[in-house]
Amino acid sequence: MTEEEPPAPETERVHERPLTRMGRRQFVKTLVAAGFGTGSASYLSADDFAGIDENEVPIVYAVARDDPEDPTSIVPRTRTVDAAWYNELRAALSARDSLDLTDLDGVFNAYVVPGDHDGNATASIVVDVRDEDVAAEVTALADEIPIESSVVRAVGSEREPDSPALQYDPESGPAVPGGIAVGSADGTATLAPALYDPEADERFFATADHLYAGESDELLALADGVRYPLGRVHRHHEQEDLALIRATREFEPAHALYAPPPNRVAGQFSRIGLADLKARGAELHKIGAMTGHSTGRIHAIDGVTCIYGDPCKRGQLKWGEESDFTDGDSGSVSYYPDPEAPDERVFVCGLNSARTWWPGESYMWGTGAYVLHEQFGYTF
Repeated sequence: MTEEEPPAPETERVHERPLTRMGRRQFVKTLVAAGFGTGSASYLSADDFAGIDENEVPIVYAVARDDPEDPTSIVPRTRTVDAAWYNELRAALSARDSLDLTDLDGVFNAYVVPGDHDGNATASIVVDVRDEDVAAEVTALADEIPIESSVVRAVGSEREPDSPALQYDPESGPAVPGGIAVGSADGTATLAPALYDPEADERFFATADHLYAGESDELLALADGVRYPLGRVHRHHEQEDLALIRATREFEPAHALYAPPPNRVAGQFSRIGLADLKARGAELHKIGAMTGHSTGRIHAIDGVTCIYGDPCKRGQLKWGEESDFTDGDSGSVSYYPDPEAPDERVFVCGLNSARTWWPGESYMWGTGAYVLHEQFGYTF
């Protein structure tokens, strides 16, 4: 590694400090110095450390609406995890960042694979590379963090999209849920559930930004050959592959999915929350306009992918299978039931953008929902 690792978070040391007398800013700095990410540290308080075992670490696994109808009522969801598991994960994330593997010619992707909660806490880094020579170069960089390389062979052809399976029902009213087929003059995608922007104090429609590769800025709901104008693009986030669309007066974005219950969306998982889901072997869900409902396990988190060239996309979630995603599913979200109310609502994990089309690999990927919250304040 090129820089010294920060000290591992030691709960008993944090307890020794008079946290209740610290200012908020000083407290957050203390947690960051102890190895907590800034996203989690900004939500944790001294109370989160009170009475926990010295072998445990508090984490913010999600942010969610306290009142499902009020998008401003965002509160952190916390739980504790094994400190050894947390330290292994943090070390792998730090190593991936310090090595910056995608700066190496011939490295396409670099992801972190969290350990599990059943005795194998060791986290690792996985990369996709051009050939065996690059794989050997990457492996030589490994210090204490395992790095696994997979050679991307000659790519095959992408599938032609089918007709949309999930279409807008004009009888359902003005609130439009995520999961239905949407389009522009240039293609077809899947609508995400509503995104709330606190700066604008407004809910927006959202979908994959690559839908707008041409000059069109309209968002259309597709239903049996009829196109219903939902709105026009308000903002492009090219690196995150996210487009925000301001709704017309006739329609409104819904914090919901066109899926069997539970389908009310009430928040999103954090980066470490996704790592915790991976460690538990949780199966995520997806509703795509083309392929409908599918489930799959997380493969890796917080990836950097350059498979589509510059700029590389960061904060990527790798999960599921290639067969569960096709052209037109871009813009769909992965989600998982709210751990505190699994029969009532769900939290978003990430925005699906692409899938493998080369032999030897099988997964879909896209930007983690936590990136949209940490960088722009958006919440699903």
